[in-house]
Amino acid sequence: MSMSGQSCVERWDQSRARYVALDGRVRSVITWIDSSRERALELDQRAASGDSAGPLHGLIVGVKDNIDTAGVRTTAGASFRSDVVPSTNAACIDLMEEQGAVVVAKLNMAEVAWGATTQNLTYGACRNPWDLDRIPGGSSGGSGAALAARIVEAALGTDTGASVRIPSSVNGIVGLRPTFGSISARGVYPAAYTQDAVGPMAIRAEDAARLAEALLHFDPLDPYARPGAGAPATSLLHEPLRGLTVGIPADFFYDDLDAGIAQRVDEFLTWLDTQGVQRVSVADFGQARAFEAWTRIVQVEGAAFHEERITASPDDFSPDVLGRISSGLDVRAVDLARSLDWRVRYRHALDSLMSDIDVIVTPVIAIDVPAAEGYDSRATTQTLGRITYPWGLHAGPTMSLPIGFHPASGMPVGIALSAASWHEARLFQVAAAYQRDTDWHEHIPPMVQQQEAPGE
Repeated sequence: MSMSGQSCVERWDQSRARYVALDGRVRSVITWIDSSRERALELDQRAASGDSAGPLHGLIVGVKDNIDTAGVRTTAGASFRSDVVPSTNAACIDLMEEQGAVVVAKLNMAEVAWGATTQNLTYGACRNPWDLDRIPGGSSGGSGAALAARIVEAALGTDTGASVRIPSSVNGIVGLRPTFGSISARGVYPAAYTQDAVGPMAIRAEDAARLAEALLHFDPLDPYARPGAGAPATSLLHEPLRGLTVGIPADFFYDDLDAGIAQRVDEFLTWLDTQGVQRVSVADFGQARAFEAWTRIVQVEGAAFHEERITASPDDFSPDVLGRISSGLDVRAVDLARSLDWRVRYRHALDSLMSDIDVIVTPVIAIDVPAAEGYDSRATTQTLGRITYPWGLHAGPTMSLPIGFHPASGMPVGIALSAASWHEARLFQVAAAYQRDTDWHEHIPPMVQQQEAPGE
């Protein structure tokens, strides 16, 4: 990993200092794990004797607070889980720690992962380090904000429809929704079982690739896991892009883009042309209907999981989240059946389309980063998700890659890269090439620079 020559303990101390100095304003962390410093010390001792714990040795990681951590509370952003302390780790935590990662923090999120703004009424309204008056996205908003504030070096989020990719885009980081079922969701508090995916997030594409490679592992104990074989996520990091076929959808995704976002997207497409790729137009594959199908499936699965609590203790939820989840109780079974059938056909159409295309490129969100409000507004979530939900229904991977800053607001802008199932390596190939040619990912929010200036 990119560790700048410092020991793990030195970097742990630096991360905690940033947490103490900045997180009162950012509110990206629900629980800081002080005991993790002992783990950092142990790893330094191993390194001093010439031993490595693995490819993630010493990586400082924060994880979304719906991912179980043994002995550390896992709230899922809900008031009714404020005292829940799991006895075992989620499968993804065990994998990271076995390969040398240090989990230092449980990160803020939208309540029970329902919302795209992370204005959590119980654990604090998380804000964007680039502008504290704006949202960090959601539902993995704390993961995106903690990375942007450099409180952690990498993070895990979960993505049901857009919950890794939106925070990645608006915080200026790399975030991956992997091939569905490729990273174990065992030990993750669910939003919707058939849609939830654990997603690695980092500043640099190469670091995100290493984290993804560590986690892409078939788990026979996860009923939604899918066995599959793809190239290792890091295997194409240094390969040129010449000869790749890049698809640009003709409809929907590029409609009604904010002018500043359109400018950055056009610049990225121009950069792709300089790499010798072949651009092709992508015909409609049903993307405009995806929002309807995704919403129906997720509403019903959420309502099924929470039905007992909705009925017995509705005050456990904030009014906005209660309204969203309980709406699934009113969906007709025949309508759900139609949406499930449509998802299968949609995925089949995408698989066929991607047999001749290496990467499809689309904007992540169509608008500039919204201002923060007092709660996770359903309207804002729908606006942010309009062009991300079609990739939430895709069985293969989609990445958000930072491509600069909005020329008017100065807020981060992301681009979405999508590929066929098990082709994560192709996305990281494109992302790493772009980051070699640009330095957008090296920019640091002013609040972080100001906090560190006195000691420089």
